[in-house]
Amino acid sequence: MNKSLGRGLSAFLDDLESDDRNSNVVKVDPNRVRQNPFQPRQIFNEESLNSLAESIKRKGILQPILVIKSDDGDDYQLVAGERRLRASKIAGLDEIPAIVVDLCEKDQLEIAILENIQREDLNPLEEAEAYRRLMEEFQYTQEELSESLGKSRSHVANMLRLLTLPSEVKTLINERKLSFGHARALVGMDNAPEIARQIVSQSLNVRQAESITRQRKTNHPSNLDPEISNVADQISSLTGLKSNIKLRGSGGVIEINFGSFQELDSFMAKLNR
Repeated sequence: MNKSLGRGLSAFLDDLESDDRNSNVVKVDPNRVRQNPFQPRQIFNEESLNSLAESIKRKGILQPILVIKSDDGDDYQLVAGERRLRASKIAGLDEIPAIVVDLCEKDQLEIAILENIQREDLNPLEEAEAYRRLMEEFQYTQEELSESLGKSRSHVANMLRLLTLPSEVKTLINERKLSFGHARALVGMDNAPEIARQIVSQSLNVRQAESITRQRKTNHPSNLDPEISNVADQISSLTGLKSNIKLRGSGGVIEINFGSFQELDSFMAKLNR
């Protein structure tokens, strides 16, 4: 599947279901299906899962999950269909339909990411992390991602910039107290956590948040050349950490800031790869 995003995950799954439905679909015990280690979604809405479970009780699972055989050959590992698998367990089903495929780890990761981007409601940080992994592990460029996913290049770039936000702001995003619009306005702000707390405490909308950040930028203007600023943004997107460039004569200094030791460890892991 590498570099096949343009064709789309839906087409890939549709082909599996139409061409191999009789030979590949099996009934499996959901408790024998291991969760996908490549799952980009970290937060699952309990109310949504319970609602899906009730629907499954009434109508069954309309679309099979996608699995591979485990190494021991007795169980399965999930590739796509995490919400359906979780909901089927809540519904107490003894067996569910599954399509068995043969995929390498690389393809498993790509399908898991694509399923969530195209079919699920990832929160902004989960979507941004999925983009980062596609770029790092599958060597996609921002242009290729935007074209293949049907999203603008600016959207992809803006999503990746969210990874540079301080951990306190990221927590508020994961808790859905800040929307993508709020988060985008906070990117590049030195006092982002302070503004984020103000947005939440005062229940400010996106326009109000943008107004605050514009005012702060006006009061503290940056003399950095736009081209250099763009380079700093690219470094931030690649490292996942906030980056600054300070010019000194014909050279300068690149500063990479981390908000926690966990972020530092993650950055070091990228360097080691």
